[in-house]
Amino acid sequence: MRQRDINIVLIGMPCSGKTSVGKILAESLSMDFCDVDEYIEKSVGKTITEIFENGESYFRTLERTAIEKLSQKTNTVIATGGGVILCSQNMANLKQKSVVFFINRPIDHIVKDIDISNRPLLAKNIGKIYQLFQERYELYKKYSDFEIQSRKGILDTAKKIIKVLEDRELI
Repeated sequence: MRQRDINIVLIGMPCSGKTSVGKILAESLSMDFCDVDEYIEKSVGKTITEIFENGESYFRTLERTAIEKLSQKTNTVIATGGGVILCSQNMANLKQKSVVFFINRPIDHIVKDIDISNRPLLAKNIGKIYQLFQERYELYKKYSDFEIQSRKGILDTAKKIIKVLEDRELI
């Protein structure tokens, strides 16, 4: 296994495929994989939905702490939560040792596929996804090193990311 000094960070809207693409990348590139939301759940022993019962600001504090720790890793594909870009310090930490990819999946595809049962910010109003998209889109573009259009599924998206990494001689 080739050890890399960098991480690959995936950002984008909820249900854009960050976790699924991340697992494919990690396996294909012989890298470790970490989903930030799963990391937070394990560290506090609660689900994201249960954590949000204490408020979004509580979750964001846990997320910042997780990002501080995870950003020190290397050779890891990190799938972030959709709101990670709301805190500039999160992104500053992640960008120290990482190449950041914005998985830009069309919002209409997301709406068709999303399961809101485990999405606290959308549970009461699926239409809020459009508002979140408007609020976050420019931040995803700002913080990403590369934007990947995701229209043909997770395998195609992973292949596009690998091609960018190869073309830039990052892997």
